Amino acid sequence: MPKIYFHVDVNSAFLSWSALKALQGGSTVDLRTIPAVVGGDEAKRHGVVLAKSTPAKKFGIQTGESLFAARVKCPGLTVVPPDFDFYVKNSKALIQILNDYTPDVEQYSIDEAFLDMTGTEALFGPPLTAAHTIRRRVRRELGFTVNVGIAPNRLLAKMASDFEKPDRVHTLYKYEVETKMWPLPVGDLFGVGPSAAKRLNSCGIYTIGDLARLERDTAVKLFGSRGDTLWNYANGREADPVTKQRTRDNSYGNSVTMPRDLARPADADATMLALCDSVGRRLRADGKTARVVTVQLVDNAFRRTSHQTTLPNPTNSTDRLYHVAIELMRQMWPQRPVRLVGVSAEKTGEDNFEQMDLFTDAARIDKQEKLDRAADALRRKFGGAAVTRATLLSPDTRKPEALSTAKERDKK
Repeated sequence: MPKIYFHVDVNSAFLSWSALKALQGGSTVDLRTIPAVVGGDEAKRHGVVLAKSTPAKKFGIQTGESLFAARVKCPGLTVVPPDFDFYVKNSKALIQILNDYTPDVEQYSIDEAFLDMTGTEALFGPPLTAAHTIRRRVRRELGFTVNVGIAPNRLLAKMASDFEKPDRVHTLYKYEVETKMWPLPVGDLFGVGPSAAKRLNSCGIYTIGDLARLERDTAVKLFGSRGDTLWNYANGREADPVTKQRTRDNSYGNSVTMPRDLARPADADATMLALCDSVGRRLRADGKTARVVTVQLVDNAFRRTSHQTTLPNPTNSTDRLYHVAIELMRQMWPQRPVRLVGVSAEKTGEDNFEQMDLFTDAARIDKQEKLDRAADALRRKFGGAAVTRATLLSPDTRKPEALSTAKERDKK
């Protein structure tokens, strides 16, 4: 039986989910319909565009560019901070729906998943029918849109889902590769980042078809083993399995695929803080602590590395998790730019006892625990966005008038 895979990809996930959050909070403006971006803190040098709306794209705003540059292009640009907890909530809701269609769902990142739909025609109809059913259901029940790619392997399914957006279904069968995929710029090929695209261009390879028609031995001579992999990708073959994320029992973890490659550990600090904040919050909500912290990174050649450490005392403190995580991250930072950042807290239990020693700052730890508990209580009462770490805020949200507006909105 021929294999059939779907790749389901949320359209501009962070922006869409932030728009949904604003609408649920009473906003009358859908961020997806105006020039808007999700961005970090400019004052802390994390002020880059993480996601953009379609109207923002029309101004030439690019994911990964600075918010300063984006505002030059569009002075009236609306900027909102990321909310990873809300993103995880919507990601889980998406996976719940996808599990209704196949037991073989592989979550690839926070906003995308592969589905092995082989043999499901009797239940859900032909692949196109099933894909449109999923697409419409997500939009109706969750309030955001997805693209669905259909293909005989994961690689082509992922390529297909990147065709025209949003809210679309595309096929990419083997017989369609030459007409649908080969004319695309080589930089659109899965696994080819901006630097690799420039190097390929310098060798006269401008389209995916150019790479596919290259002699395989020539590709290897030019680019080594990676050249062989990309040559296979260009010809629609999975030279190695598309990396999937591992899940562990008794583990609390988050990871995110970055909208741009990160060159330095400092570029990932704000993201790591948001991830640790989410992990710590979930641990505390379940009354759990963790003894092991694991950090994973995936570089732009899709090589995955991970480091972990066992803590002398179990913890669920956001501050403790973060400082351990960034230390691990700096120890393991690869030579190539990083594409995915993840953190998990493992070997969890209900042991909240912490052994102090002469060098432990007990007062600081107690203060941090009180801050965590207070923040959690406010979030339970007023919602996940009631308390946001300053590093994750854009400067606009710190202005007195912005805070006053928020307070007035809460009174209504």
